[in-house]
Amino acid sequence: MRARLADEPGALAALAAHLGRHGCNLLSVAVLPVAGESAAADEDTGYVVDELVLRAPASLTEGKLTGLVETHGGRCVGISTASVRDLVDAQTTVLRAASEALSGASTVSEALRRVLDADGVRPVADGDLEIASAPTDEVGAVRLGPGGHRATITVGPDERVVAERAWAPFTDGELSRAHALTKLLASVGRLPGEPRPRGRRTPTRVTRLAQAAPLVRQLTSLDAQFLNAETSTMPTHVGIMAILDPATASGGCLTVEEVRSLIGSRLHLIDPLRWRLRQVPLGLDLPCWADSATPDLEHHIREIGLPVPGTDEQLAEQVARLAETPLRREHPLWECYLIHGVAGGRQALYMKVHHAVIDGVSGAEVLAVLMDLHAEPSAAPAPAPAAPRPGTSTATLLGTSAWHLLSRPTQLLRDAPMMVPHLLELPGASSVPGAGLLGAAAGRVGRLAHLTSAPRLPPRAPTAPPTPFNGPVTPDRCYAFTSVSLPEVKAIKTALGLTINDVVMALCTTALRRWLIDHDALPDVPLVAAMPVSVRTPEQLGTGGNQISFMLCALPTTEPDPTERLRLLNTSLTGAKKRFAQTPSTLLHAYSAVLPQLFHGVASRALLRAATIGAPPFNLFISNVAGPQLPLYTAGTAVTGLFPVSVVSDIGGGINITVLSYNGHLDFGILACRQMVPDVADLADHLHDALAELTNRTTHVARTATTATPARMRDLPDKHPEPACSPA
Repeated sequence: MRARLADEPGALAALAAHLGRHGCNLLSVAVLPVAGESAAADEDTGYVVDELVLRAPASLTEGKLTGLVETHGGRCVGISTASVRDLVDAQTTVLRAASEALSGASTVSEALRRVLDADGVRPVADGDLEIASAPTDEVGAVRLGPGGHRATITVGPDERVVAERAWAPFTDGELSRAHALTKLLASVGRLPGEPRPRGRRTPTRVTRLAQAAPLVRQLTSLDAQFLNAETSTMPTHVGIMAILDPATASGGCLTVEEVRSLIGSRLHLIDPLRWRLRQVPLGLDLPCWADSATPDLEHHIREIGLPVPGTDEQLAEQVARLAETPLRREHPLWECYLIHGVAGGRQALYMKVHHAVIDGVSGAEVLAVLMDLHAEPSAAPAPAPAAPRPGTSTATLLGTSAWHLLSRPTQLLRDAPMMVPHLLELPGASSVPGAGLLGAAAGRVGRLAHLTSAPRLPPRAPTAPPTPFNGPVTPDRCYAFTSVSLPEVKAIKTALGLTINDVVMALCTTALRRWLIDHDALPDVPLVAAMPVSVRTPEQLGTGGNQISFMLCALPTTEPDPTERLRLLNTSLTGAKKRFAQTPSTLLHAYSAVLPQLFHGVASRALLRAATIGAPPFNLFISNVAGPQLPLYTAGTAVTGLFPVSVVSDIGGGINITVLSYNGHLDFGILACRQMVPDVADLADHLHDALAELTNRTTHVARTATTATPARMRDLPDKHPEPACSPA
């Protein structure tokens, strides 16, 4: 529910506590200026109202909530129902309403109703003499009626609409959003005020936008960089390998026809698997996704067999070969392989999708559509009737590109105050000549001007040292996969007062340390890992693409004592999280927009290569993704493991470790450049050694504990010798 109250300075905190005692969960509080001085005077609210959005018990009606507020000394201006979906910033509200109006999902009137939170929006009627006789305003102008409960918005030279709301007067912010929405729609020619051809005038109504054709979906600047970064030695797709137990399959074995039938029947639910890339001529602008309603499933879904005996090593070798091959861009950017002949009567399903299409969260959404909770496949909802969808001409794309090119400098100027003070938070930025001085100077200026946060932050991760797996990668890949017990990891987490991610990072740190010792290549400074972090908001769920950023963390690989290594890692992770929390979530998107798209990202690739000159920006990617803790099935076949297959690159290192939790275990997928790390399976073995080491130490703590209080890292026994590692 949303309640707006007459502002009473000093009374808001006590009122919130009072509502909390009656079962109300306060979600947000805002102080809003009331639109128009006359409205404020008429409603006797002063010039601002306090807006409380709260989750109330079902038994608490609007009347009862009003009573609670007013018996505590407050006074309600108005109360209405609310939705968690609407708890977004003003810019997102306008853009979301504009997107739905432009796509034809809603009318202009409905879009205006949403941004104003109005009871209704209607065209000006003939009987509205007061409004009809008022002078004509420019498109986007808003006139407020007496009392502030009615607003007239000009949507064209001869057309206006009236928005009305009984429960509370409109605020300045709401009217500004309506103005922004109408100006935005008018700028792309989607209001009645757009230029008309000469000749007979066509009657128009505000609702005619409902028939507008859907727009082509343009890639974001970050999505496009995953395309631009791809080379013959560095494909940028990501994947998943599912191990299957066909005992539950209808015929005792999953067939490629069944996989095609499953994906084909659900393809209308998975937009990213239908997207086909469409480039703008000369790469003048970001490319677009065109919906390919009927992808060629025989091309996308294939089957192969392993030679006898079909060991896990042979399976990993086969997946590595499949991961080496770039996806063909004339098709939607994904492929799926059913692999037969895995030892123990098993099968495997390997699927790869371009990183420009999905990130970790959107990849999990695709997986959720293709998997079932029971052996009997669930029936997919029928696709909606296909409406005619006229294509977008090359001329239209070029026209839109010209507009984007003209507006880009303005966008960069708008984003610069946010971007420059945080320049050094970008992986690899410090290696660009002059970036260090610029970032440090901007940070000092920002603090003086109060543009950046004042709190003193932990130090940045140190410069990454050179290792055998940093440098230009070759086209050849090798892969290893393994699982560890999630309950065992949770026991360590609980005993030491850590998180699951802390334990996962500790296992990876120890495994990397032992591999480097085996190769007589352990640096005398810590390694630096880049950890992808999702910045996807609730309203961005189900939209595909990439909404990610990166957090750099020092791995204490130089520390021989496991106890001290774990303490140092915990400190490093805590500091990295604090720094990341002070970094704008859109920083990576903003800097991606700076990279030129001209000639399909030639300049972008040059800049990315320049970032690898000298010390690496970091040593490797480590990613930990939370997965479902219940068994899944695909086409009636039980899934016993889900192992990620990610990306290695010149800038990101020749090793990538990605972890997915699934049904009581942590599934590790380790992809590597074969020339750099030919023995990637040794890393998988070292993960088990690291888990055994931590388990032994926490078991020792459990035996000596005298209370039920969880042990902390300081309770671990000191200076136990590290197991010997023979150098290569």
